[in-house]
Order: sequence, then C-alpha cells, then structure tokens
Amino acid sequence: MSLKYSLLFLLACYALSANKVKAQSPTSAAMNFNVFVKGNATLSQHESEGPIAIGGNVTTNQYQISFDSKLGVYKVNDASIALAVRGGVKLNNGSLAINGNNYIKVGQCAPNDASLTNLKVWYKDNNNAASNIRITSSTGGYDSSPNININANVNMFTTNGVVNQVCDNTIFGTASGQIDVDGAFTKLVARSGQLAGMADNLPIRDQNGKIKMSAPMGPYLTPSAIDNNPKIIVDPTKINVLTVSAEVWNSIQNSNIEGIPQGFQAGDKNYTGPFGLIINIINYPAFVASKGNTIRFPQFGGLASSQGSYVVYNFPDATETVTLSGSTEINGTILAPKANLVKEGSNNINGQVIANSLMHNGGEIHFFPLLPSIAEPVVKKISVTAASQCVKSAPYLTYSVTANFSTTGESAKIEWINSAGKVIHENNSQPLSGNILFPGAAVSGEGVGVAWPGWALQGSKWVKVEDMFSSILDPGAKIRVTVTTSETVSITYPAATSTCTAGPISGSLPVTLASFTAEKANCNVQLKWKVADAKDFSHFVVQRSADAKNYTSVSRVNYVEGNKEYSYMDSPFSSENNAPSKFFYYRLQQVDLDQTADYSSVRSVDAGQCDARLSVDFYPNPTQDEINVKSFSPIKAMEIITAEGKRVYQMLPGTSLTDFKVNVQNFAQGLYIVNVVNNEGKHTSKILKK
Repeated sequence: MSLKYSLLFLLACYALSANKVKAQSPTSAAMNFNVFVKGNATLSQHESEGPIAIGGNVTTNQYQISFDSKLGVYKVNDASIALAVRGGVKLNNGSLAINGNNYIKVGQCAPNDASLTNLKVWYKDNNNAASNIRITSSTGGYDSSPNININANVNMFTTNGVVNQVCDNTIFGTASGQIDVDGAFTKLVARSGQLAGMADNLPIRDQNGKIKMSAPMGPYLTPSAIDNNPKIIVDPTKINVLTVSAEVWNSIQNSNIEGIPQGFQAGDKNYTGPFGLIINIINYPAFVASKGNTIRFPQFGGLASSQGSYVVYNFPDATETVTLSGSTEINGTILAPKANLVKEGSNNINGQVIANSLMHNGGEIHFFPLLPSIAEPVVKKISVTAASQCVKSAPYLTYSVTANFSTTGESAKIEWINSAGKVIHENNSQPLSGNILFPGAAVSGEGVGVAWPGWALQGSKWVKVEDMFSSILDPGAKIRVTVTTSETVSITYPAATSTCTAGPISGSLPVTLASFTAEKANCNVQLKWKVADAKDFSHFVVQRSADAKNYTSVSRVNYVEGNKEYSYMDSPFSSENNAPSKFFYYRLQQVDLDQTADYSSVRSVDAGQCDARLSVDFYPNPTQDEINVKSFSPIKAMEIITAEGKRVYQMLPGTSLTDFKVNVQNFAQGLYIVNVVNNEGKHTSKILKK
C-alpha cells in the first residue's frame, strides 16, 4: 500500500473514531451496569445476571448476582465488582450470593443509621482458613445469617483485608475512574428527555401489516387508535422511534414484531450497526391517576431475549412508582431515571434496569446492555460580544449574539447588572446584534446625547449624582443576554474622546431647574419640578419615551413668572394612544421665547403591575376542549409543550393576529406549558388539560 493511500486510510479511521465518540448508547452514563439505581434498592428475589450499582442503601434477602467475572464492567485491582453500594446495607433475610468470582464494594459498613446493619467482613473463616469471603452483622459469627456470601476466597482477589477492602467508599465520586451516580443520573434524565423528543417514524399497523389511515403514525395516545393484535415492522437500517401513552401500552395484549436483526450473547458490549428501537411510554401520571401504578407489557412475537440489547422502554415522565407485573418476558432496557421501579411477577427482564429506586421482588434481570448509538443532545449555548462606544456624545453598547442552534425568529433580552449583581434595567425584544444606549442615556432627534446615567442638572450645571442608573458606571458592571439560554459578559462605560464626551457638555439652559421628579401614583405618573431661575422663558414640554431614545411630546406647560413649582399628571399605562412598555422615560423640553430649547435630565418609571396590556390572557384554565389566547399586540409565535418539554403544538402566524383559539380535545390529560411571543416579549403560562 502506497504512503498516500496509507495516510488516507488512517484519516478515514480517525474520522470514524471521532464520530463514535459523539454518538453512544443513551445509557452509557450507567457504565454498562446491568442495574443502575440512584437511590435505595431492595433485592428480594430472584437474581441479576449482571453487575449492580446502587447510589443509596441496599436491603438484602435470598438473592444472587451471577455472571462470569470476565464480563465485568467495573474492576478494582482486577477484581470484577458485582455489587457497588454507595450507602449502607440492611441484612434483612437469607443470603445474598455473589457468584462467578466477582467481588463487592460497600461505602458505609458502619452507618450512622439504626435501620441499617453494622457489618463485619470475614476474609477468612472463624478457623482462619481461606474460605468464602462473607459479610455478616458486626455481632454475628462467620456462619450467622442473614449474610452476603462471596463464593470465592481471598486468593481470587488482590486483597488481604487491608488492600482492596470490601468497605470502600473511594470508588464513588466525580474523578476519572469513579462511579459518579449523581452526575450519571443528570445525564440519564437528559437522555430520557431527548429520546422522548425524537420524532416518531415507526407506525403501529393492523394485524395484517397494513398502516391504518386513521392513525398512520404516532404518538398513539388512546387505545382506540390501534387494533387488537397489532403488528410492528421495524426498519433494520436506522433508529426506530415509537411513542405510546402508558394507557395504550397497557392495553396491548399481543403484538408481532418483524425485521429485528439477530441478537447478542449475554454481556456483549460491542455493536456498531445502525438499528435500534426506542419505545417512549408517556403520559404516565395520567395513567396512574386513572389506572394505578401497575403496568403490563405486551406478549411480543419476533422479539427474543437475545435481541433485548437493541430495545429501550423509556418512561420520561414517570416520577412516582412504576410497577412491572405479569408473566410476559420484557426484552429490552427499562429506562425510568425519575421513577421508583417495582419488579413483580416471575417474568424476566433481558436488558438494563435504570431507575431512581428499585424493589426487585420477582423474576430475573439478564445482562443485555443497551447498545445502539444515538448522538448526545446538543446543549444550547450562545456567545456574546460587547463593546462600548461614544457616538455624538451618547454612550452606546455594540453587541452581537451567536448560537449553536437556530435563532430564526428569536429576539434577545438584555439585562444591565451593576457590580453588586443587581439588575437595574432590561431591554426586551432586541435584535441579535446592534447598538443600544446605556440605561439612563437619551439622545435628541438628531442623535446627540442629551442625558446620561449618573448625571443631573443642578442649577445651570450638570453634576454627578447617584441615581438608579449611576451604578452601571462602576467597574464590574455586566450585561446578561438571553436567547433561549443566557450568557453574561462584562462591560465598561465608554471613555470620552476629543470629539465625543459620553457625558454632559457645560452650558446654560433657558431656565434653571432646582429639581425634577417622576413618581408613580395610583398607576399614573406624577411629574413635579421646581424652577430656581428663569429669564426670557416661554414654556415646558413634557416628553415621554418607551425606549429612552424616541420621545413623544405629551403636554405643554406654560411658564408663569414668579411661579416656582410645576406639575403634570400623566397616564401612560392605560392610554390607547401609546403601546405598553415595562419602563417609561420622561424629560422636560425647556423652550425660550426665541424658541431655542434644551432638555432636562431623564427620569424613569417602572410600569410594574399597572399595565394589564403587558400580559397575555389564557383561558379557560383548566380546559377540556380549547384554549383562548388574547394578546394586546400581534402574536409572533406560540407553542404548547408538555411538562417534559415535548412540543405538541406550534404556530407562527403571518398576520396581525391578537386573539385566537386552539383545539386541545385530542391532547392527553395533564399539565402543559403555553409560550407566546408578542411585541412586549415572551409570556408563559401553565394550562391543565382535564
């Protein structure tokens, strides 16, 4: 082989290898443990034929863990670990047998919990002979019961009671080589949600293999959508996704599956093929409310135990007890990372069991790890660049937002945060790049700076003051930009240059103001100002703005010679002549007799709860048939998602629609989240479908 083709071959191998790193089994965080439990587990009967890891405590009974140590997935000093317990042990009844030349690890052998057992590890028997390693109560003898019996002696392991002890909590943690239970379940919950969000591509057919025109594709949410004895024909060249409600799954008595490739040997961990079968079992809370916690699996023809490594039964919204009962063999992995799983009945599970807690009361769990690879979900991130600049003596921030996801139709929220971590102002519905004035700044119609944060007119001079915006001038100020997710970056106020001051320019106004205030009063705005001196002066013009950039003249107040105090009451929150805004900004235009004019400093008022137009109405709630949505401004986008984050409705209206109805008759019972985007920003509400 020439050097050229050798190099191409190596590059191709590298590309394939890099690709595999990005795509792996959805249960890879469980490290191929056959049983992986975040909390407590009770092992009653009968056995697991693969290794078990428990993040909490374990209660033992007459049970056995049996598999060849050569198939072990986690080893310490070459000892295959059949049982790893982060917490303590309650020796309840009988003997837990550890077979196959495997070993165990227990994090807390002397727990500070009266419900657990203080343990003694017998590396040799009471005659000091190298017999089976045995774990008993600290007050019991070698032959006492209940116990844990390792059917191998110390000569099988690198241990002497000092090295590689049974009592060892160092195997759990976040470092490389440790079992990170909490971190793993964070990933497993995310993976479960990812699988639930994948689009269905596998129809449930009638018993003759024909697709039903009334229900050509899932999700299948009502039992009436499918026939008796339905057939499923998978595509062996891709990942197949089927979503059913728990009610539908429980209603299927028998089903035939066609097309599943040849299976595996128990404990196999290598597979590079394209096929996998994801069965999402959803709406479990609604099923529990009407049917209880017990769910049965169908009797499948065409799905053998050796093919369980292809299949995952995903319970993404199960957060209470899931009880598996019956005599039907379950061929595939049970992924229920938020549920308390109870395994009843004599039937076996040929796949992994991943749950928040576990009670194994019957049947066996056979060692068939989930093998198909699925790319991990992309964590949405944004990157923000920001730089300040002075333009025509006005302070601006130039910013740009980029993302690793589609931002079509998205807008940005910009929060201004001072060095103490307090949000002092926010700008909603901003473009993803542009220039924006610093809060407290304002410009004239010609774009020249006329107000600045931390400055106020006192007499005829601008002086520095501490107002609601002045802290943005201090070192350590930041902006937080939100486009689905958030990113915070540091900012600085622009420095003055020879041609741009970024602050007030000294000069005299037609009138000298002693004070100027704007305060909310019973959902109106009370403006008051005092005049210290005036000469050849005509009148004031009260001006209002929703963005501190574009001002509208609201009213003229004539100057009366000798009168020092003036006021004006504005009603911006209920006026039909102006759009709603979270903040309103006020300034006084001060006009001389010759019509020359200048501007006062800017005052701002927070709308708070005064303007009902800032909200979006959703009704009725709860609802059975439809949701009415009413918005003050045209609706830009609307979506309805389940509590687990799966979108079930989306609308991007192309007209000036402000109110409409959504038919939800076919939605499953449960809690939904409604998101609406209008000119005022994003509004979210929870709706209960009865």
